[in-house]
Amino acid sequence: MPAIEPLDPVEERDSPHAPGENYTDPDTTGATAFRWSPRTRRTVGLGIGILTGLVLWGARDIIGPFIWAGIFAYICNPAVERLVRVARIPRALAVAILYAVGIGLLVLLGIFLVPRVTDELNRLATELPSIVTEAEDALPSEVLGQPLVVRDIIDSVTAGTTSILTDASRAIGAFRSAFTLILHGLLAVVAAAYLLLAGPSLIRGLLALIPESERGEAKTIVNSINSVMGGFIRGELILIVIMSVTTFIGLSIIGIPFAIVLAIATGILELIPVFGPIIAAMPPIALALLTANNFGWPGWVAATVVAVMYTVLRQLEDYLIIPNVVGRVVQVHPLVALFAIFAGLQIWGVTGMVIALPTAGVVRVLLSYAYRRTIVRS
Repeated sequence: MPAIEPLDPVEERDSPHAPGENYTDPDTTGATAFRWSPRTRRTVGLGIGILTGLVLWGARDIIGPFIWAGIFAYICNPAVERLVRVARIPRALAVAILYAVGIGLLVLLGIFLVPRVTDELNRLATELPSIVTEAEDALPSEVLGQPLVVRDIIDSVTAGTTSILTDASRAIGAFRSAFTLILHGLLAVVAAAYLLLAGPSLIRGLLALIPESERGEAKTIVNSINSVMGGFIRGELILIVIMSVTTFIGLSIIGIPFAIVLAIATGILELIPVFGPIIAAMPPIALALLTANNFGWPGWVAATVVAVMYTVLRQLEDYLIIPNVVGRVVQVHPLVALFAIFAGLQIWGVTGMVIALPTAGVVRVLLSYAYRRTIVRS
């Protein structure tokens, strides 16, 4: 017990205890005056964990922006670290430079890409009636004894979209959803800035809460999780770029209309495991079947070539790119991965599907550690 300094005259006069009396303030006794038993610590820890889980579940609708902020900060943190180390500038300035460069790139992308995308979307709106007519001619008139009219399907979709804009209540709901999306985007950007500013000090602060005897194992777990998350995120980014560029080149050579829109969609849909590539391949195959191409092939030949192209790209991705870029860092059984994907979709929608596999990899790391601590050591 450290020695207690004597009170100064004012404190001695105001104190209810007699001068010279051995009195100890409960607030200054330190952590050694009272220790919880292991059982109490486990009970309190379990209670805090349950309470945290309930809070997160109640706030699950706003967790998405923070997840995307964490992903963005995780991707950009190496660049910030390198800028701080090489340029010897404060971390806040490095983050500001990174955001300025990012905004500049987005502006340049908007200048060069948005007009092209807008032109292709306008062209799609103009050519849609002729595409519908060709689809009606190419498809059977009946399916399972029921008439199939493509124009009626398109009209029903168009009518639904028009009703959203003309019906006041549905229009308000649509604008509210758009406003919420914009707000969540701004929240993600701001939260990512705070995470980048915190940087490694955030991890060090969390590790400081762990007893020193357990800190080495905690660092090992953090490094394992970092390996899983880093490999997955880097691989996904590279896959998006590769699939977007190669798809655009292939579709442009064949002469499929709206190649740049389809290529961007293909790259983005790579974020959705299993089903994303399948969904991405459907519109190009349909357009190849119904529209003209640069080689004068019949529709079914062009559609087959596009399907083969997507299949080959997918196989190259599965057997060359993913093993060498992503590696086998996630290491989860395909059945577990499938369950994780659908569970993520059920809980957090598309965001849940995107983070399902890395989350499953992190859970595998934690369960492996728990197994070693509880089963193997016993």
